[in-house]
Amino acid sequence: MIKVKAAEIFPVVQEILKNENSRVSIIITGNSMLPFLREGIDSVELVKPDFAKLRKLDIVLIQRKNGVYILHRVYKKKKDCFYMVGDNQVFIEGPLYPDQLIGVVDTIIRNGKRIPSRSFPLILLAGIWVFALPVRRLLWKVSHKARYVIKKLSYIRSRH
Repeated sequence: MIKVKAAEIFPVVQEILKNENSRVSIIITGNSMLPFLREGIDSVELVKPDFAKLRKLDIVLIQRKNGVYILHRVYKKKKDCFYMVGDNQVFIEGPLYPDQLIGVVDTIIRNGKRIPSRSFPLILLAGIWVFALPVRRLLWKVSHKARYVIKKLSYIRSRH
């Protein structure tokens, strides 16, 4: 496996996805899509974007105006633009425009298993997670604190 910086590979991805039935697989980098996509473990398959068919909760690859590429979830779509947010973030980014769309995630690959990105269980969980956006920070803090307490209790029990 060869590791390549996003800025070097995504222009090629963009060119490939201009063809109607093309698909490109990429390994997830970064933690902005936790808990749904895990860095270095999960992969996604991208297909050609169609702004008219873009829906809330779709995961999209975009290029920001400053040239940076980002893979996040659509938070809201309007007639001529959309907004997105990482699953591990609380800040909504946008407006973003159709010319910034590079690809749309069609399939998630986890442990060799192919999961359609719009499968009912995944969309249900993603919908709940997006709905919880105002309290995500609190949920993460509670989760981390609970893990810490459980670890501490396990350590104490192992010593007795």
